Amino acid sequence: MVRPTASILGLFVLAFAAWPAWAEEANPGAPAPPAPLGLGPGVASAKPGFARAEPGPAAAEATFHERLKEVRLIEIRNLRGGDPKAFREGREKILAIEDSSAVGPLVHVLYGPNERYRALLVEALGRHARRGSAVARAYLQEIAVGDSSAGHRRRAVESLREASSSNAPPATERMLAHLALDEVAVLRDRAASALAALDEKRAVWLLVERLVTPEYKLVAAEVTSYSMMLDIRAQVVGVPVFRRAQIQAAGPGGVATATIDLPQVDIVDFATTVAMTERHVGPDYERVEVRHPEILKALKQLTGKDFGYAPTAWRRWLETRPEEIPAWEPIHFRADGKPVGEEK
Repeated sequence: MVRPTASILGLFVLAFAAWPAWAEEANPGAPAPPAPLGLGPGVASAKPGFARAEPGPAAAEATFHERLKEVRLIEIRNLRGGDPKAFREGREKILAIEDSSAVGPLVHVLYGPNERYRALLVEALGRHARRGSAVARAYLQEIAVGDSSAGHRRRAVESLREASSSNAPPATERMLAHLALDEVAVLRDRAASALAALDEKRAVWLLVERLVTPEYKLVAAEVTSYSMMLDIRAQVVGVPVFRRAQIQAAGPGGVATATIDLPQVDIVDFATTVAMTERHVGPDYERVEVRHPEILKALKQLTGKDFGYAPTAWRRWLETRPEEIPAWEPIHFRADGKPVGEEK
């Protein structure tokens, strides 16, 4: 029995990196699947995780722009104005597009801050996924994890379930990758919930590894303050000047008188005090074990067991090779991005 460790998580890095290349070969001419989403759409110009692929062959590029123009015209003429009747007509036109090459343009136009657009996109992607589009399934997985709307995430999972069959289980590769690789806890939680909803029992091994994670928490701050006083003293010496003065001296036979030049210099004293204060704040972190309730909930749902937040107990149970949980089988990829064993 192979137990999942850091090396197992590392294997998912290879699988996740190779997935776009594989999907491109599985659906020639279509834009590559999306990169991982962030926490959801921000502004209209920011579509995290839905950037179009680099330009490919001229024919594929021309097809993309042709479909993009078609979808954009529908959006301008039917969806923008706010007229319910026009929106329904636009929805019917969008859903009537069956060519899988339109998946990328649909995402490019409809994914953004507009809730109605995103709801329509999920519906359209679900139809393309049921017709076998691997790219549409990849986008649905990203929406199931990264969209800011719980409703859209739930409908994306439902669309993935509806697109599955006895011969083709729900697509879950990208959600497994989020669970294995994401450093953002909320994205891992969403991936866990979606995988549990799709009854993806292969996720159990990863869920155990993500059940309790070590993190660093700011617990205090060391503050250092000190002051320095500078006592500065100086003298400014002016330019010497001379003044004449008469002197007298008594001598034999009388008093002698003479005139001499006496130097005169102006000297000014300066004194000041300067206070300098410094303050340094050094954060103090503590390593803590963070428990993830959503991960535990997914584990209970997938296994019917409850060992609480005890990864060791969960691993011990997995080592008994329970029939309902498939053995861990990491996916190995060739240099061309296809799974090992798949024909070139």
